[in-house]
Amino acid sequence: MTIEPPPDDRIPELYADGVFDIGFGNGMVRIDLFSLSALRKDGNGQPLPAIRQRVVMSLPGFLASLSALEGMRQRLEAAGVLPPNSGTVPPALAPSAAPAFQSPVQAPVQPASPSQAVSQASAQPAPAAPPTRPRSPNFG
Repeated sequence: MTIEPPPDDRIPELYADGVFDIGFGNGMVRIDLFSLSALRKDGNGQPLPAIRQRVVMSLPGFLASLSALEGMRQRLEAAGVLPPNSGTVPPALAPSAAPAFQSPVQAPVQPASPSQAVSQASAQPAPAAPPTRPRSPNFG
């Protein structure tokens, strides 16, 4: 499917350093995008992440987006922009290892009914390790 841009080509653009958090609730996937703040700094003077935009998608839309992103990764590999097999996770970084950036906010999955909330309350996992800060090529 091809969607034609508006005739005046005024499509708003948004820059993001990455995904801050992804959550699922009420049948929708919510993706919070962040960029590093030029004004807010941590104790070491490093910029802090600031949520700039939220993308809300239906589950089918989210799955279609995953497919589109994977297709772009493959095209970037084929063009030599990314190294081969850049989408595979090496065994050393399997799910047991910590990701490069962990969201400081872990959005809970909202249960479909209150009765599920009661049964899930006793099965909550331990809190995640403290988050690490994202890095941006825009800041030193």
